[in-house]
Amino acid sequence: MKKYRLILNKYEENINLVMNEMQENSESVTEFRLSKKKFLFNLLKLIPKMRKIRKRVDKILLEAKTPKLKIEAPITEIIQKDLEDVCKVPHRRIGTDEAHEIEDFLLSKFKELGLGSVSRDPVDVINWSATNWKLRISTEGEEIEVPCFFMLNTGFTTGDGITAPLVYVGTGQEKDFKNMDVKSKIVVADIEIPTLPLGKLIRLAKLYYVSDPKNSIDKTTELILTFVLSNLPPQALGGKRREDSVYWRSFDRGAVGLILILRDYPSNINSHWGPYDGVMKPIPALFVGKYDGIKVRELAQTNNYQGTIILEGFQEPSVAHNIWGILPGNSEEMIMISSHHDSAFKGASEDGTGVAIVLSQLRTWSKIPKDNRPRSLLFCISAGHLYGGIGAESFARRYKDNLLRNVLVDVNLEHMCAKEVVEDPETHNFKITDNLAMGAVFISRNENLVAPVIKVCKEHKIERMILIPDNFFATPPIGEAGHFAIQADLKVIHWIRSPYYLLTAEDTLDKIDIDKLHSTAQCISDLINSLMSMPKEHF
Repeated sequence: MKKYRLILNKYEENINLVMNEMQENSESVTEFRLSKKKFLFNLLKLIPKMRKIRKRVDKILLEAKTPKLKIEAPITEIIQKDLEDVCKVPHRRIGTDEAHEIEDFLLSKFKELGLGSVSRDPVDVINWSATNWKLRISTEGEEIEVPCFFMLNTGFTTGDGITAPLVYVGTGQEKDFKNMDVKSKIVVADIEIPTLPLGKLIRLAKLYYVSDPKNSIDKTTELILTFVLSNLPPQALGGKRREDSVYWRSFDRGAVGLILILRDYPSNINSHWGPYDGVMKPIPALFVGKYDGIKVRELAQTNNYQGTIILEGFQEPSVAHNIWGILPGNSEEMIMISSHHDSAFKGASEDGTGVAIVLSQLRTWSKIPKDNRPRSLLFCISAGHLYGGIGAESFARRYKDNLLRNVLVDVNLEHMCAKEVVEDPETHNFKITDNLAMGAVFISRNENLVAPVIKVCKEHKIERMILIPDNFFATPPIGEAGHFAIQADLKVIHWIRSPYYLLTAEDTLDKIDIDKLHSTAQCISDLINSLMSMPKEHF
């Protein structure tokens, strides 16, 4: 325990230095704080506004003219090759050699595909890397090893780990800690993940548009928001600590570690990457799958069981890079096309597909003569989405008063062509269905931006996609576009899907519907073609 305390003290000093620097340098922070109460209150205000916008959209679509310029997106095989190249390393975790390899690839690819001037903007980060992790639970005469995965950016242990009594605190709300002594113990807690009653919500809210040509969405359709851990929320970069987190409640009461059961995940997976806020934390924590967690929960409620958490690794200063460049057109006015390049694992969906579709747009538009490009195109693939969005945040702050003033709208692309999975009731593993994962396009509340998105979704029969206002969840748009919207006040068209394997080791190439790559790229090309010729005052 003494060894562990020395390690903890060292990391606490580093944490304080990092957080102080962030707070000193921060302006307003971009915070994605989901709240059921705020969401419902906001939705009541949005419903009549969406109705008015839809009426104006109908008129715009009736009068819409087909752009004179005909464009053709790359064929499937070319986009697939870009996707495979991006996913060739085991992961693209920020500040690592693997991430730097992909940054080099993107830099050369941007130049190869026609960007005369490409920038590689550095962002200072901490490379936090786990090298060994285990969870053992024991009592006299019995010891079991439980499959587990580390919680990102938490405190490291020695090779011997930390051994302490287990204590179960439910979901770790304030009431759960009442009369509960967790000092010098390992806290076991259930992680809550919300489920969105999407089918009912669609009927109630009458969204901008629901693109569902196969009629696969009905009133029973639900979406488990696996990227939202309600009682383990992320902290905004440079923002205040989240006091509603089971992690900080446990730490403040003297716990020496945590075992977090992914109770509401739709499988027995434990490899959740999060909370991905870039905040270094003092004590170790491990994730356990929901079915493995049944046994852990049971043992934690038995007084004579102890846990041993082993989490070895290192953290060191490093750097990440935003890769960006401009394809000049006949005007300094720009359409921005963006995604992020980092990933926790292979990241085929998150965000290999986003990068591949951004590259498809560069391939498409670089072949169009400059005189036929009414506006310039700003291509930006940022770093550190899984580090509190630090790349997009720094890019927006750095260029908001110059470069980004010319941007009329950011078309941000994430998790494209991701297949839907459900939990197999027999194996408790993910099972791929015949559908694409549910998705959303977050659009700034402007009928002139909503109309062309509806048009291309109809024309290209985009599956399982809801079109909603940018502030639909009473937060900024979920994803990279949120940082650009808040920090640089950009209008956004933010295209994103939400498969259950996001942020897990299951995000592999077999989960991507390759046959949809070309049609999706063509859809985005046609959307940008419409935006290229839209009068400036309509943005």
